[in-house]
Amino acid sequence: MPDTTNHPRRRVLQVAAAAAASLALPLRAQSGFPSGPLRIIVGVPAGGAADVGMRALAAVLEKNLKQTVIVENRTGGGFMIAWQALQAAPADGHTLMHTTNSFAALHAVQKQFDMEKQVAHISVTSTSPIALIVNGDSPFKTLGEMAAYGRANPDKLSYGTTGVGTAEHLKLTQFERIAGFKGLAVPFRGGPDAVQALMSGTVSFLMAPGFFAKQFAPSGKVKVLAMMDGVRWKDMPNVPTFAEAGVNLPPMTYWSGLVARAGVPPEIVQHLHREVSAAALDPSVLEKMVASGQNAVVSKSPDDFRQFIMSEIAWMTEAAKGLDLKS
Repeated sequence: MPDTTNHPRRRVLQVAAAAAASLALPLRAQSGFPSGPLRIIVGVPAGGAADVGMRALAAVLEKNLKQTVIVENRTGGGFMIAWQALQAAPADGHTLMHTTNSFAALHAVQKQFDMEKQVAHISVTSTSPIALIVNGDSPFKTLGEMAAYGRANPDKLSYGTTGVGTAEHLKLTQFERIAGFKGLAVPFRGGPDAVQALMSGTVSFLMAPGFFAKQFAPSGKVKVLAMMDGVRWKDMPNVPTFAEAGVNLPPMTYWSGLVARAGVPPEIVQHLHREVSAAALDPSVLEKMVASGQNAVVSKSPDDFRQFIMSEIAWMTEAAKGLDLKS
């Protein structure tokens, strides 16, 4: 399984400042593009962090491209309704789809579509740090203590996920294997439900966006045992990474990005990459991102985004081996 901290990941997830430098080149409009409104299909409900970020980005794209940019929430079917809407659209670059870790996990687990061959990769647009949290009254003070308890007490630890075969489920399966314990995965409809279940004592731990950790840790409702990124989170500098806590788990962040249908002409893909990158780093978008716990991040190129997605799918495919993913 490839190390997700390897060279492709580092090239793709560049810090905003470095990416901004590459955007000093003029944004040369492609002949005749865009020739009409653009549509961004989002497979999650309106009002969430991903939707808020996409709407902020769409507003800047609309201003810069001088064309209407519509954010269209097409929920249901485990992202498949959004996927079908993208595939039904012309391959002309006027229809984009918001994609995430969760969508990459569907490729890895269900194999009903191909994120390498069936899309034109545009850019990652944001990342969010991930925390491993426990109930505020949990006896565990460190990740090592919790893992040791799990090894000594098989099936006594339980953890929340947003569904069987999701990115969270697959990453926590990796954690179990590397730390040497077996727990019980409990699926929930979404992150907020899982956090509430943790605070009520229904599950032992879960991985959650740093935004939730920052919201509930100060009041003592949750404790943050480790961050899943490769570096400490600036908002919680005293919380160790997994590696610092003694568990050599490949890092992970939540990420969002944009793709189009395969077949979009390369010059339009490059133009979209430049425009999306510029919009993602616009001050108005940065403000919305920070407020919802996200970091604005862009890919160096469409191919770097493709390489990153395929590295994500590689570890997810490996993590899914041997799991019962039918329930």
